[in-house]
Amino acid sequence: MNDIRYVCLSDMHLGEEDSLLTEMDGNSVNPLKASQVMVHLVECLRELISKNQGSKKPILILNGDILELALSEYNTSAMIFERFMELVMPKWYVFEWGKIPGRDEGKLREYLSQNFDIDPAKTVGIKKTNDDSAISISNGGHLISLELNSEKTKAILKIDGVEKKEFAAEEKEKGRMKIFTEGRELFDRIIYIPGNHDHHLWELARETQYVEYIDRHPDKRLELPWHKTEMFILEGTEEDLNRNVSSFFLERILKRRLNLDIDKDQVLRDDIQINIAYPNLGLLSENREKCVVIHHGHFIEEVYCIMSKLKAVLMGIESEMPKEIQLYESENFAWIDFFWSALGRSGQVGALTETIYEHLLDEDKRSLFFSNAAKNLARKFGSPLTDPIEAAIIKHVLKTICERERCDKDVPLGDKGKEGMLLYLDAAKKQIINERDGELPSELSFVFGHTHKPFLSDEYNVEGFRKPVAVYNTGGWIVDTVQRKEIFGGAVLLMDENLDACLLEMYRENESPHSYKVKALHIDEGTTDSPFYKRIDQLVGPADQPAKKPWAQFSNIASVDVNARAERLDIRLKAL
Repeated sequence: MNDIRYVCLSDMHLGEEDSLLTEMDGNSVNPLKASQVMVHLVECLRELISKNQGSKKPILILNGDILELALSEYNTSAMIFERFMELVMPKWYVFEWGKIPGRDEGKLREYLSQNFDIDPAKTVGIKKTNDDSAISISNGGHLISLELNSEKTKAILKIDGVEKKEFAAEEKEKGRMKIFTEGRELFDRIIYIPGNHDHHLWELARETQYVEYIDRHPDKRLELPWHKTEMFILEGTEEDLNRNVSSFFLERILKRRLNLDIDKDQVLRDDIQINIAYPNLGLLSENREKCVVIHHGHFIEEVYCIMSKLKAVLMGIESEMPKEIQLYESENFAWIDFFWSALGRSGQVGALTETIYEHLLDEDKRSLFFSNAAKNLARKFGSPLTDPIEAAIIKHVLKTICERERCDKDVPLGDKGKEGMLLYLDAAKKQIINERDGELPSELSFVFGHTHKPFLSDEYNVEGFRKPVAVYNTGGWIVDTVQRKEIFGGAVLLMDENLDACLLEMYRENESPHSYKVKALHIDEGTTDSPFYKRIDQLVGPADQPAKKPWAQFSNIASVDVNARAERLDIRLKAL
């Protein structure tokens, strides 16, 4: 059918003031409102998913740095995550039972008009029957009824005697009963793969995983806690899926308003489960010949493996990078969690960390910062005679640590990034073989984010696969620099049940608002006969033709917001 089966997003950085998905009121973050870019992004996804032919909903894969825990506080990021979930996983408040007939008649008429083509002008004679447990509506030639079940947990809608819809009925305080409809949620399941800026969510989930393991084995010799999950967590029965480690923190955030009497049209479902995969999620095609490995991308860079490199230097080990996925994390998790998931939330020190971070992303500010920091450290701890030499050494060390992919504005992936990616894919290949009893699929795709530079490529060879690895980068949603560079942007990866992929490029930064346009990209564009890609491309519209709804609205809003955030960043940098 070529329906959308997987939707992959990364680097939303919810809570960071420079994220397009964080709502701003002047210079302050407003966590109680979804940003317009977020609203229109979800509208675009809803438009695509609504065109699926089957009834099965896609799986949402959140591939790291979704919550900003390095440069934003927990509470702010968590509330903005709520706003996103309200848009993608809503249940719809239709009306209050006690306000029919009466104040909520308009809401009921509107719902019937939008979903069943019932003309609201002809809707007359709304009344309660059957001892207040049923509603009867006359509409021209139609007879419409809503009736509560005996437990008063459901309301059944019938039109001319035919059952059309089942609603959820929830009794709130003071006997107020509210009627909700489900089915507007976009996704069947949510998988969260923590990155570096939200690495602490993995630490929380890892501890939950270990506690559950202790509970299951009261008389067993305990093993050490694990630093990874299995890769193929979506394989197996429904019971197996439900045993996967979930994010207790995120799930409790989403359930916290369960008992509140919220009188909004759109409220959040209360049964959402968020499974954690770390550091890799693996997907397999039905014939097991194609495999997709999804990883946030931080481990392709040396700076996130700095403890492994230090160990190699101190112990005289020739190979500086880990050979196994478990070692990538077990040797470096404390460093990652400290610098990218905890330090920025440490009171006034956290505010200083954000200032330093913004210096590092601006080339001119970065050079000045390195010089000043090196001089101050050398003066503080060194000899006056050797200060210049010590300062030069310290500056070199700082520069080496901060030479990251996001600072390279010329190419999608630099030489060091390519080398690091290939080393990581070798380790991921071992994980695939271990989890699949020695079997290796014939084709591999690798999906990552982290660099904020969306691209797709098939130029990377990994031994054991019959063709080059298909590489997809989903970019990011944050404005890092004052200069708008087209190499930066945000994308969504879409895949069908056969793991055929289409990179939906939502925007690229540009000085000109007319250059913003949503584009569907395929790795074999120009030669592909992929029906999945062609269907997505047709829905979005060709790149050389004017955009249509809702793509045009998204592009207009994104262009304005990118420029606005770049201007605010410029003001902050000049004030440093």
